[in-house]
Amino acid sequence: MAFNPMKYMMKLAVFLYRVSGGKIGGSVNGFPVLLLTTTGRKSGKTHTNPVAYIQQGDEYLISASYAGQPKNPAWFLNLEKTPDAKIELSGKSMNVHAEIASSDERTQLYELFKAKGSNFVEYEKKTTRKIPVIRLKPQPA
Repeated sequence: MAFNPMKYMMKLAVFLYRVSGGKIGGSVNGFPVLLLTTTGRKSGKTHTNPVAYIQQGDEYLISASYAGQPKNPAWFLNLEKTPDAKIELSGKSMNVHAEIASSDERTQLYELFKAKGSNFVEYEKKTTRKIPVIRLKPQPA
């Protein structure tokens, strides 16, 4: 198996976020960041990724932009298979249920990301895929 430096950088980012209660790694490009823990669609193991979000009421919107890569990130594919996940932010964790925004709603919600950060405009220009937007809805414990 080849050495994957990104895998270790991600683990370090998650570790620093957790030990600092989100003070380290809690924002990127002006966006707040949460930790998203999904269940692997193939392995069944949990995977945690830092993800930029927009809070809308009691829900959290995330975008599977993957920096404009031609494919969706693994965490999105995991949510498609198992929409129940966990998020951590501000030192607290909660269970959430993911709902992928429909076509019309997705367009409207992605505009929120573009309005807040020009990087999302660039991501959209770099790829031919429709970048998904996901609503994370808090669930009772």
